[in-house]
Amino acid sequence: MNSVITSGDSSLSTEGFMDIHVHILPGLDDGAKTERDAIAMANIAAKCGTAGVVATPHIDPSCLPPGCSQVEAVRRAVASLQESIDSYGISIQVMPGTEIAMAPGLVAYLTRGEVIPVSDSGKYVLVELPFQTIPSYVEEEIFSMAAHGYIPIIAHPERNAEVIRNPNILIPFLAAGALAHVNAGSLVGREGQRPQQTAEILLGHGLAHIIASDGHSATSRQPRLDRAFEIASRLVGEDEALKMVRDIPRAITLGEDVHVSEPEVYKARRKWWHFRRKESS
Repeated sequence: MNSVITSGDSSLSTEGFMDIHVHILPGLDDGAKTERDAIAMANIAAKCGTAGVVATPHIDPSCLPPGCSQVEAVRRAVASLQESIDSYGISIQVMPGTEIAMAPGLVAYLTRGEVIPVSDSGKYVLVELPFQTIPSYVEEEIFSMAAHGYIPIIAHPERNAEVIRNPNILIPFLAAGALAHVNAGSLVGREGQRPQQTAEILLGHGLAHIIASDGHSATSRQPRLDRAFEIASRLVGEDEALKMVRDIPRAITLGEDVHVSEPEVYKARRKWWHFRRKESS
């Protein structure tokens, strides 16, 4: 039988995976459409070794009308979904959170309680970069969050075009206090070759520290970490891979300190035609 860590109202298996990025709340974004979809997602996650998931509906705080917030709706949806999951006998804990679009002034939204940190712990904040670029204000925002006691977790940077071109672009953000997670789907190749290669580089060089599913459905984007764990085990060893899917994300959900190694600068391998050109010159 799995041993259990108890923190507040949460009972989390010390052996199961912990998934900090799942779009499982029905009808709130582009994830689960219905409660039935959400139950199916929870069942898949549990059968694939996950003990807990953080429900992370998308939110762009810069687009919120003044005084408008989805926070209470998210918390109510989590409580309702947990009740349904329990009624089906599925052994998994659902915790509230949000996937926050990176925008200027995030600290103000956090301090006003208009967005939810990971598992409502108050410390770790899941943030999403645009896919094509990295805005000039990102490093300043990360510094600001860190100065106010928050730790941003950059979601799936391997899908960002600038990170794909130069993975080392993340180093200043990590130095400023951020963590990063890669998607399980990227590691298994669902996002294509370049995101897959970039995810491998990020994990292998300490430029990302967590694997999360970014699950959206019970079909095409499933909330499972088992296959990605196997791939990561081959890349960095089983012990390190287990930290990425269990130990570090569990500490994050509990609001505990996380210690990670300094990142290693990635040095791209020279293409064979560089050498051929050098030989013929």
